[in-house]
Amino acid sequence: MPISEPIVRENRVIFSRGEREFTAREVVDCAVLRGEIDPLWAEFVRVGECDRLASEQGLEPDDSAVDAAAIAFRYQYDLITAEETERWLEGRGVSLSEFGEYFARKYWGRTYSGALEVPTSTYQTAAVEEKDLFLVDLILSGSLDQMAERLSYRIAAHADESSEEGAKEERARFLTARRITDLVAWLAQFGRDEEWLNEMLAAEAAYRRRVAQILTEQALQNELGALRLNFTRFEVETVEVDSKDAAAEVAACVRNDGMEMSEIAEEGRYPFHSGEVLLEDVPSEQQQKFLSVKAGTLFDPISRGDGFEVWRVKTRTEPSLQDATIRARLEKRIIDRCFNGLLSKYIDWKFFLPPSE
Repeated sequence: MPISEPIVRENRVIFSRGEREFTAREVVDCAVLRGEIDPLWAEFVRVGECDRLASEQGLEPDDSAVDAAAIAFRYQYDLITAEETERWLEGRGVSLSEFGEYFARKYWGRTYSGALEVPTSTYQTAAVEEKDLFLVDLILSGSLDQMAERLSYRIAAHADESSEEGAKEERARFLTARRITDLVAWLAQFGRDEEWLNEMLAAEAAYRRRVAQILTEQALQNELGALRLNFTRFEVETVEVDSKDAAAEVAACVRNDGMEMSEIAEEGRYPFHSGEVLLEDVPSEQQQKFLSVKAGTLFDPISRGDGFEVWRVKTRTEPSLQDATIRARLEKRIIDRCFNGLLSKYIDWKFFLPPSE
């Protein structure tokens, strides 16, 4: 791929604060500072190695699976026609061939089962072409949108207070967390200097101060009070069967014989699943069923594809701030609400709109 292409892609302006513009490259570089890139890069390298080995061995992908993933992507972004898809990709600097290759790589990342030795590398020291392919992955996975939103929060927080307070402490925290001994050399790996670093660390410090102000226990309790039903947790057991009669038999064994769902599944050799879910994560068409259920409730068989599913609510747990998942979601709601106001005041989106995660 010509070097000019990645330069164009990475230099697209995502948002601005006054005259200060933030490009795709800077969004990624700031994510490096926050420690977000390392796990994404490791997965990118692993998937790339799976794809390389599959190609080297002459393996053929399941075209229907690759196509299904591409179609699911289009529906996720409401890209109904081919023309809409092409415009969406063109606006982000991604070609149709890169779009198809992305899903082929992901396919081999999921399915390749041969011996695998993942090369050791870092984003900072990677070749330009490899970084550019990684940027394609970040764009199509939605990760770049999320990184841009997180950076915009920090830039808006800094703009709202225009203070350098806490920058030294943030610098010390950063150097300790990243275990950097030669800062100048580390920054030079991706073309940055200490002036840029200090700007980003001041923004990080401003963001942390604002978050500390708004994420009080009282604020979390108030938020939870309005969302208790949404965050009710259910442990749900599911047995999959191939006919309505079989589903009725499963239900009868539970209701009349007091058998456990797992026991019935084992005897009938049916697929069995057990997991926990918050009400807000239940498909909207099924949520009504959960509103008044108690532990032990058995739902009527649900048609699913060519078969049926039998659901049983094993436990129902009221929400609590001690639940890490619930606490994290409440924190995100409070943070998003606060910073959405700051974004409208300070941030001008040029490329992506803030994503809804």
